[in-house]
Amino acid sequence: MTGVQGPAGITGATGAAAPNLAPLPAVRWTSLKDFMFDFDRSDIRYSESKKPAEIATYMSQNPSVRLGIDGYTDSRGTAQYNLPLSQRRVATVRDALIQAGVPADRIETGTFGTDRLMCNPATEQCQQREGRVEVLVRAN
Repeated sequence: MTGVQGPAGITGATGAAAPNLAPLPAVRWTSLKDFMFDFDRSDIRYSESKKPAEIATYMSQNPSVRLGIDGYTDSRGTAQYNLPLSQRRVATVRDALIQAGVPADRIETGTFGTDRLMCNPATEQCQQREGRVEVLVRAN
């Protein structure tokens, strides 16, 4: 059923045309090193303890490079627990890198908890791979 159309409303002024902008290039990150963590822990394993110095050396030799640090957890636990755990892991790696000599203003961080799982099976080997902080590099 169709009724009578009401009166036209007031029309505002036409805005300016959008500028013709070129799309921004995608930022390309490359994996440099991963820090693996024990279940439910945010301290750097002894076996991973040389990595901050190695990354600091790389950064001093490549002054135009920026670091990205992304934290992840395995799927055990709730999202409310896992996201803060990945944040603590990222903070631990970031602090270790700064202490090793990486300038803080060349580091970007992100935390994903369980949002970007690498593998689906709930095996112990898979779970170990998920509990990591990934260190990435890109040209500045």
